[in-house]
Amino acid sequence: MPPRPPSSSSPSRQRSAVALTSSTAWYDTPLYYDMVYADYTAMETRFIEGICRRHAGTGRRPLRVLEPACGSGRLLESLSRRGHHVHGFDLNRHQVAFARDRLRRKGLKGRVWIDSMDRFKLPTERPFDVVHCFVSTFKYLTTGAAAKRAIRLMAAAARPGGLVLIGLHMSDYRDRREGYERWIGRRRGLKVISHTWSYRPDRRTRLEPMKTRMRILRGDQVRVEDTHWNFRTYSPKELKELIAQAPALELVACHDFRYELHSTRRIDNEYGDIILVLRRKQPRP
Repeated sequence: MPPRPPSSSSPSRQRSAVALTSSTAWYDTPLYYDMVYADYTAMETRFIEGICRRHAGTGRRPLRVLEPACGSGRLLESLSRRGHHVHGFDLNRHQVAFARDRLRRKGLKGRVWIDSMDRFKLPTERPFDVVHCFVSTFKYLTTGAAAKRAIRLMAAAARPGGLVLIGLHMSDYRDRREGYERWIGRRRGLKVISHTWSYRPDRRTRLEPMKTRMRILRGDQVRVEDTHWNFRTYSPKELKELIAQAPALELVACHDFRYELHSTRRIDNEYGDIILVLRRKQPRP
């Protein structure tokens, strides 16, 4: 099990802690969530632009971008700043409110609304150059039916020749080790330390138990947020089966979470992270 959070080493500076545990804790506090992923924003932005130039023939013109499960809106802001037309939705109302407010405060344009990945409806009939969903968010869809609906909706939202980008961690059912990742974010007197554990995936149920513990430090105050949930698992074979559920898409490349255009991957167990670059097929003449 994960280690207990360390206490302050100085009795005179003992911090008071407030604890919260739920299935949505860190999503209900968008600022902390945003701080954890902030370092990825520039890499992901450059990757989206570069992969569209390479595989969607967009050149350097402004992109029409859709982000299912947009979270705090960090990529909506980054891409809008660079002149792209951004749309995004999320199921968590706190994240949507935060994303809307950040665009408004920065004087940026973009549309953000509450919706789910597997049943979303678009506020526009114009298709998108790119639909992207990174950091394993797609794995929150824990049934095969929901995953199938989602990838088909994402395909339908892309223009012919447009891209669907899905980034996730694959599962190796032979590996019995627990996974662990740690991030630290700092912003104006606030520090967030995020620990994420992934536990042994179940091949039968296709579920992988997950836990995130965030320690939020501000002065002498400490807030601890534990979030528990399940991810749907994807072995290389199962990921290929998912792609086959969307016949309108073709796989044109795979990358990893370093977001390097020059470095490609294969769908196998050699590397756990994968970014699928899927392109909507052109209609036959």
